[in-house]
Order: sequence, then C-alpha cells, then structure tokens
Amino acid sequence: MSATTPQRTSLRQGLRQAPKVNQPFIPDTAPTRRSHHPSFTSPQPQMSPHMSMNPAANPQSAHFAVDSWEGKGQAQMPMSVREVPTPGNRPGHFASLYDTRNKAAKGADFYDPYFPLRYLEVPRTDHIYKRAHYGLQSGIQDEVDFALYHLVQISNQRWDKFKFEGFPLLAETLMQKAGNLNMTPLKPSDRVNVLNSLHGTRTVLDKIQQIPITLPSDTLETFESNHLIRNVREATLVLRNMVLLAENAFYVSRYASGLLRDFLVILMNLPNQPRFTEIKNDALDIAEEVTKYMRTDAQDPLWVSLVGFLDSPDRAHVIRALWALTHFSTELEDGDVNRAIDHMSKPTLQQMYYHTLLDLDRDILSGALDFWYQYTLSPDNIETLMDVINFPTILVPRMVALLTYEARPTKKETILQEEKVAPPPSDIPRVPQELLEKLMELPEPERSSQWLRCCFVEDAECEITQIALWQAYQTRFANPQLPGSGVLPAAEFIKNVSNTFTNAQAQVINGPGTNTKFIIKGIRPLETAYTFDGFPYLYCRWADNSKPSKMCQRAFVSPADLRNHIFGEHMKLQATETPGKFRMDAAETPIHGCQWDNCTRFRVSGPSANTSLVAGHIISHLPEDRPADAEPPSTKRPILQERIVRKWYYMDTPINEKHEPIGVAYKAALVLRNIARGLPNREAMKYGNVSWKKACFVSQRAKIVEVWDRNRALRKELTELIMVMEKEVDY
Repeated sequence: MSATTPQRTSLRQGLRQAPKVNQPFIPDTAPTRRSHHPSFTSPQPQMSPHMSMNPAANPQSAHFAVDSWEGKGQAQMPMSVREVPTPGNRPGHFASLYDTRNKAAKGADFYDPYFPLRYLEVPRTDHIYKRAHYGLQSGIQDEVDFALYHLVQISNQRWDKFKFEGFPLLAETLMQKAGNLNMTPLKPSDRVNVLNSLHGTRTVLDKIQQIPITLPSDTLETFESNHLIRNVREATLVLRNMVLLAENAFYVSRYASGLLRDFLVILMNLPNQPRFTEIKNDALDIAEEVTKYMRTDAQDPLWVSLVGFLDSPDRAHVIRALWALTHFSTELEDGDVNRAIDHMSKPTLQQMYYHTLLDLDRDILSGALDFWYQYTLSPDNIETLMDVINFPTILVPRMVALLTYEARPTKKETILQEEKVAPPPSDIPRVPQELLEKLMELPEPERSSQWLRCCFVEDAECEITQIALWQAYQTRFANPQLPGSGVLPAAEFIKNVSNTFTNAQAQVINGPGTNTKFIIKGIRPLETAYTFDGFPYLYCRWADNSKPSKMCQRAFVSPADLRNHIFGEHMKLQATETPGKFRMDAAETPIHGCQWDNCTRFRVSGPSANTSLVAGHIISHLPEDRPADAEPPSTKRPILQERIVRKWYYMDTPINEKHEPIGVAYKAALVLRNIARGLPNREAMKYGNVSWKKACFVSQRAKIVEVWDRNRALRKELTELIMVMEKEVDY
C-alpha cells in the first residue's frame, strides 16, 4: 500500500452538495453492505491526482474553514449510513425489553445498555426462599444467621404458604440447628450426644441427665453462648410458626417423627433458667400441634416430659402441656387412642383435680376438663380414681357446680295476646274561641305551627292526607271577617308541618292505576284541642235543645271553670260570696235534671227538687280538679286490649355458631355422664350401704334437674345424664 492512501481516502469522503432552496433534503438511509472481497467492492468515484487540494476545504484538515468554503466545484462522495433501532422507529422492540410484566426470566447482560438492572426480574430459583434454605444448610455462620433471620420473617408473615414439602431437609436442618443434634439413624449408640433420629431415642431422658450444666445461673453471657442461644431460639420459632399450618404439622410428624420427638424432649428439658423460657414455650406450642398425629405410651420420653410440666410454676407451661397431652393421637386415621393416660400417677391425678378449682383461669380449667373427659372414658380408670378422690363429696359436686360456668341470663317471651290501641280520630278537633283568639295574635308561620301543636301529635303509625290538613287550616284562618286573618301558601304550609314535627314526612303513594295519594306520615289528630301549656280543653256536653247542634260546646281550660259554667248557666244556681261555691237550697218545684251527654239518670223519675242530689250527680260526669303543679297528660292513644306476654328466664352457657354447646360447662356435663356410666355396679363395691351411683348422684339430682330446666344449651347432655342416673337408682 502506498503512502498516499490515507490522503486519497480522506478526499473521497467529501461533503455532499447543498440542496436548492425549494428542494427538500431527503437523505439516503439505505444500508450499505461492506465486504472485504475485492469482487464485491462498491464502485467509488475516482479523483484526479492533479486536482488541487485546498486545506481550507478539507474537513479533516486543521485549517478547515466553514465560512470560506462554498462547496462549489468539489466532488461529492456518498456517506455510509446505518439504521439504528430507537424507541421511535422500533417501539415493539423496546416494549419487549422493558416489559416488567413478562413472566419469563431474562438473562442479565450487564454490558448491554438496553438491560438496566432496575428492569430485570430476579429468576424464581434465586429468590429469598432458596437463599435462606441453602444458606441454612451451608454451615457458614454468616449465611446461617442470614437464613434464620429471614426465615423468622417469612414464617411469621407467610406461614400459610410456606410448606416443608417444597423445601427438602428444611425441617431436619432447623431441628438440628435448634437442638445441635448429632443424627445417626442406622444403629443405636451409647454416646451421650448421639441420637436415633429415625425412630426416636427411648433413653434420651437418661442421656440428658448425664450431660452436665455448664452455663452459669446468672444472666451474664459470652458472645458465643448468646449467639448460639439466639440461633436456637430463631430456629425453634420458625418451626413453631410453620407447624401452625396443619399440612406442615402432619408432614414433620410423619417424615421426621423420631427426630421431632428427640428435638422436643431436649428443648423441654433445658435447664430452668430464664434464658430458656421462650424456647420451652415454643417447644410446647410445637408439641400441641404435632401430637395430634403421634402415638405415645407411658414410657414415651415426650409424654413423660409433658407430664412434668403440670407441676410447673409457669402458667403458660401448664396450659400448653395440658393441650399437648390431650391432643395425643386425636387425628390418627386408624382409630388408635391415647393409652398413656391410663397410667397416670396418683399425685398427678390429684394435681389435675386441683386445676379444676381455678375458676378464674378458664384456660387451665378447660384443659383440665379435657383431660378428665379422656380419663373417665374408661371404667377401669374410674375405679382407679375412686382410691384417689372422694367421688360423692368432692369430684361429682365440683362437676355439678361447673355446669353453670360462664352462664348468662337470657329471656324468652311468648306473646299470648297482642296489644290493641284505639284507632286515631278521623276528625280534626275544632278550635275553641279562647284558643282562636290567642292564635290570631300570632304571625305566620308561628301561628300555623302553634295550631298544629294544639291539634296534632306525632304518631309513627298514623298518617293524614295533605288536602284534609290544608282544608282544615284554611277553614280556621282564612276568614276575612277576623282581624289578622290570612294563610300561608299550600307548599309553605306543608313544609312548615315537617318543620314543626321532626318525624313528619310528606310522601306520595302511587295507588293502582292513576290514583295518587299525597299524605303526611307520622302525625295524627288529637281527640280535643290542647292549650299552649299542653292540657286538653274541656268541652261542655250539656244538651241544649234551643241550639241547632243540641250541645253547648263551650270549651274551658280547667275543670273548675267547666263546673262553674254548668252550675251557673245550665242549672241556674245562685253563686255565693266564695268563688266557685253555689247555693244548694232545695227548689220549690222539681226543675233540676241531668242533661250531660244524654244521661238517663232522671229521665224516668223526672226532674227533682233536691238541688244537692242533682249537683252531686252532675259532678260525677266532670273531671277532677288539677293540682297547681300537675304535669301535662300523655297524648298516647288509649289501650283497648292489654298485651299478654309469657316470659321464661334461662341461664344459658356458651354455644358456637352452629348452636352447639362449648366451653367448661359442656365438658363438665360430659365428665359427669362418663362417671355415671362407668361407676361400678358390683355388690362388692359399695359406698357404705348404698351403691356408688346412688351415693354420688342422689344428693345432686335436684341441682342437675334445675340446671337442665334453666340451661337450654346442655339439654341433650343433661338428659342423657339423668337417664343414666335413674336407670338403676331408685329415688
């Protein structure tokens, strides 16, 4: 290659000619194929070697001047253009790259700018579950700490999704970390730190006794011991959280039963130091969940360890131990029952009875009754218990007393006769003259509101049509002869009704066809008009044949005014100097009679001259005088027929959503039924001169029957108990 080749190459790559003013510039974007084969070389325009080379016109020259170069007379060389994908010309390509919803994991190409880390999706095989799982098995202390920390969080928040079957050897590794166990499943060993993880170690309690306690009793700890205890606590907590799911509890009790037994026994028999209290609580929680799927016997180290917790001074230990003991073998499909309970020692049985005396601790009391229910299912156990606890004076009376535990008073009503009230008046009461004069002194809308209060009252069961109410209002106050007369528009008046009575509502009822009814719901007319103070006006019902209405129809505020009106204007009696008193001298001729509301008292015998006799009879029609401090009477409608209700009072104990009995009282009833069924009937076994059944239940029969009558929740169980009691006992 000649030395002039770079210069000639730079001359070929000249600038293209500028387009005309009116000619748009269209670049050539066609890709240019490059090839190193000489036969496929693209033809290039040739340049004469004699052409003058101007440094100012050469773009690659240091003396290139854009302003001095006009671009004329220079040879133009085509440029090599390559299309580059951008979000503008290839949106689909970039959408697939940045689509975070794509479930397929993309390989991380850290050198490709189109795959930034924030758009990458972590593959499922590398998520935190696997990291914690493998880190726990690695044995590297930092990884173990990381794994235990995150497993505690995962098991606490996602315990319902975190399952042992998806992570092989996770349960075994956690128990190994928590118990620091040396697992050798093939053959037993006499070494203290070697356990049979396949079938469980029957001598694990003896081995624990041989291990000396090296931890001090104080709270001062080294970093290594504190770190070890923390790992044990976290691993135990993870197991505890996971076995709350029934699938995990079944899995670990089936596929790691031997290791699980030894693991629980070791944790339950840790030294009695405060630093191990939380670990023991978690171990007891695990035992409560897994013993449902495990068999046991009287020499089972796990059973023996749980029984030992019944004497613990820690309430939480006692409650959890009771639940774990009573849960043994309850979920086994082959019907295997817990036979270890038949070999309880006498001190333990006495301790279990003492637990039934704790009325204020429902959890311990309920757990103890669960134990007694299972224990009394066997008649042999009842005969054994007869030598430990006195049935007639101690155990049976205590169970009877628990039949009303947590009972709540309830009431049941049966309606024998419905209440009937008087129907509402059909007519709106007329306004007395005295009341009308007071109303006319008020301006609107206060006048209409006061009229509504004097003639109507709220009643949720009644209604009145809007047209009837409007017409009554117009009739009372639209009289042009009265001074100050005038009424509100209909719309404002109906609105004022709702403002006066808070519970009154204007409603439209669409009847059949085109019938539409406009009503005011929630009010009814009063029997008579009321005063501003809330007392009813007293109308005079004296018959007066001289008037068209044949009734006096005068209205008075007080009974004294009504009485003075009748004596003075209708009987024509002479008033005395004392107000309200009249002369009762006998008349010269029989002129006095009673015409109150068509009274027939003197209709047959005729008028009488005895003024005092007739006046006394008339007073019997009139209301009594009101005290000065009397309260306004009630505006409720009178009751025509009283409501007759029969009431039953009960003391019901708790039930669940299916109305099935639950709780301490229900368990006490089951224990009593088991005792009644299992008491011996042999002549050789008697309590004094009577049978055991009669000695236990003859004095408690009245209490049991009373509870049966008042406690509806235990009717079925107590009925069975009473039938067993009376089967062979002659009361």
